[in-house]
Amino acid sequence: MFIMIAVASLSAVLLIGGLVRLACRHRGDLWIVSDDAILCVVSPVVILLGTFGAVSIGWRITHGGFAAVSIGAWIGAAAVAAVSAVVWRVLAARIRAGAP
Repeated sequence: MFIMIAVASLSAVLLIGGLVRLACRHRGDLWIVSDDAILCVVSPVVILLGTFGAVSIGWRITHGGFAAVSIGAWIGAAAVAAVSAVVWRVLAARIRAGAP
C-alpha cells in the first residue's frame, strides 16, 4: 500500500511539474503560468507531494525493504505509473494543440 501511495504522489509531482513547464513554454495565456499561481499554488503542492512520497519510500525501506512488498502492491504501483503516463500524453497534447 505504501509503495502505491509513494508512486502516486511522486507521479503527481512529475505530472504537475512537467505540465506547468510545458504550459509556461507553449501557453502563456493560462492562469497557472503566472508567477503568483506558481509560487502560491504549484510550489507548495509539489513540495508536499514530494515530501510525502519520499517519506513513504523511506518508511518502506526501514520496514522490510522492497522485497517485503506484496505483488498486488507492485501491480498497483505499475497501474498508477501507467495511468500517469497516459494522463501525461493526453494533457501534453492538449496543451501543445492549444498553443497560438
